[in-house]
Amino acid sequence: MAAWCAENLRDLEGWRASGLTLTTPSNECAKLFDGALRQIVSWSDCDALGGLVKTLEDMKAADPKAVLPRAFRLGLEGLGTSTCTRVNETLKMGLEQLQEDAKDYGNTREQKHAKAVLLWCEGWALNLNRFDCWATHARAHCMVMQGRNDEGINFMESTVDDWRPGWVIATHNYWHNALFYIEKGNYETPLTIFDNEVCRRANRPKQSVLDLADAASMLWRLELEGVDVGKRWHDLPNLSTHSEDHVTCFNDAHLGIAFQRRGDTDEEAHLYETLVDFAKSADVDNAQVCRDVGVALYEGMQLYGKGQYDEAAEKMLPVRHEVYRVGGSNAQRDIFAQTLIQACIMSKDPEHFNQTNTLLDERSALNKNSSIGERLAAKFRKYHPL
Repeated sequence: MAAWCAENLRDLEGWRASGLTLTTPSNECAKLFDGALRQIVSWSDCDALGGLVKTLEDMKAADPKAVLPRAFRLGLEGLGTSTCTRVNETLKMGLEQLQEDAKDYGNTREQKHAKAVLLWCEGWALNLNRFDCWATHARAHCMVMQGRNDEGINFMESTVDDWRPGWVIATHNYWHNALFYIEKGNYETPLTIFDNEVCRRANRPKQSVLDLADAASMLWRLELEGVDVGKRWHDLPNLSTHSEDHVTCFNDAHLGIAFQRRGDTDEEAHLYETLVDFAKSADVDNAQVCRDVGVALYEGMQLYGKGQYDEAAEKMLPVRHEVYRVGGSNAQRDIFAQTLIQACIMSKDPEHFNQTNTLLDERSALNKNSSIGERLAAKFRKYHPL
């Protein structure tokens, strides 16, 4: 934070002039609150104020009863994800006292902030706003990674009217719902979700590459499970407009498998050629990721799609611990873990198929209670009996 900011922090009158009255008699508290906010927004410590931690301590010392500064400080504790009211009695009592004080002497705005912080720290973002489709998405992530499939289906489908209008992420939320069914071994419902929602949305005039990635991911995962998806790869829109983007390796890998499964060999070759050229010549972070991980991952996915399982495993095994760098969430990147496991199972090289149990354990560490993991383990035992 620039020195100018530290010397021009808003006091009580400054906050009032901004239309944001603070309930505190302390000018020092008001100024330190402004300083703390500026450090959070800039993601940097202000040396003049001693850094964010000291600013928060000094702010509390200036007026420990100030409502909004206290809500801010307690909210940061919850935001840090290192604690919650379930395990931290001090945090719980602090939030309860904050609610009482906000009601007693806080203004309307401060009362709302106090309530919001309480709900956040108790994990109830959707209670505050059930239409928050990103909060829906976050909860779906927790459920799928913990194997809570029936609970996840009930949650997503009972709240669909709340999150479906959030068009920016609606496709992705439908994708999450499909994952629960795929985990359960129910494949007809994901195909219906693809037909009625995911593919239709991916074909919107203003298409999103994220929607395309979700669509490709669904079909590939179903094929990994042995499902015949019919002509659905051909139902995807023109993908070539993104062939030279190379924003993330995650996107490129998904575009590549879509081209391959559609039989667009020329488009896939062009995507690969420009990806390799980008990795060699560009001077940006993603080019380095492509050099280290992305190109090998892309090649491995292509080789798997061609039935060249030994070669796919050869490409993907050395980079598997770096795949997190390509982008996407753990749930999204699971497509690569599943593909590598399948490649090792189908491989004829002992150096590859002997890695399968290790790969299954690594996947289980992220995907708790996974039925897909159980099916993969059973397939491994079938192909490679002791």
